Amino acid sequence: MKKVVVIVGPTGIGKTDLSIKIAKHYNTEIISGDSVQVYRRLDIGSGKVLKDEMDGIKHHLIDILDPIEDYSVSDFQKNARFIIDELSKKEKLPIICGGTGYYIKAALYDYEFTSSKRTDKYDNLSNEEIYERLKELNDSSIPNINNRIRLLRHLEILETIDEPKNKNIMLYDPLFIGLTCERDKLYERINQRVDKMIQNGLIEEVKALYDSGLKAKSVQSIGYKELYDYFDSKISLDDAINLIKQHSRNFAKRQYTWFNNQVHTNWIDIEKENAYEKALELIDEFIKEKEN
Repeated sequence: MKKVVVIVGPTGIGKTDLSIKIAKHYNTEIISGDSVQVYRRLDIGSGKVLKDEMDGIKHHLIDILDPIEDYSVSDFQKNARFIIDELSKKEKLPIICGGTGYYIKAALYDYEFTSSKRTDKYDNLSNEEIYERLKELNDSSIPNINNRIRLLRHLEILETIDEPKNKNIMLYDPLFIGLTCERDKLYERINQRVDKMIQNGLIEEVKALYDSGLKAKSVQSIGYKELYDYFDSKISLDDAINLIKQHSRNFAKRQYTWFNNQVHTNWIDIEKENAYEKALELIDEFIKEKEN
């Protein structure tokens, strides 16, 4: 099977920097495993890597859609598999970097989805049950729990109606490398990251989207939905910023739970180990397995 390196971990842990260093070392390219970075104009809030930060490394599945467009797990699956196969043909080691675990697993395992059509499949679920199901799918853009129509549509798009089939059969040979640190240090990282986003113009970025009249799934993601509520005069700016931090910390906790339970992840504590050297060690051993 084709080998794939996957860099995962909670939001704000430093996945992007590590993936770029690794890609340079192995002379390869990076596939974004993020459900929000696919959208143009959603830059600061999604933590999107900037051109001058890419250090010459080609990144895939970034800025490929307008914010009004829907993007489902089956879309990511199709796109990611195509890029993995193309890189493998060039004898390049594909690297996926991101925190949207359900998307990543769907690309690597034999998930099968049907076309998205409205059904009554979820009509027997309460809003709370739908909301919890979206959290289990490691989604960062969950609509308001009181908006049933959006909750239902969001779950349909994410799952593309049917439960995945053959979801425990791998189509590729993946190495999952996860970055971690002590929880209180991670939460401090996240708080500082949000403060930096604000300094870098997150409020202005979201205001431009809001003023354009955009109301779509894309702006239901963390960092956007809270500021939309502020612009709607539902909450204060301070409350919006605090909620972005809180929701980001909650999302990080769900990411840990998902990656611990769903895939075998080789965790690297960035506070105790040199993440780059440890990752290279793991990858070199992983590559050698191909030669045996």
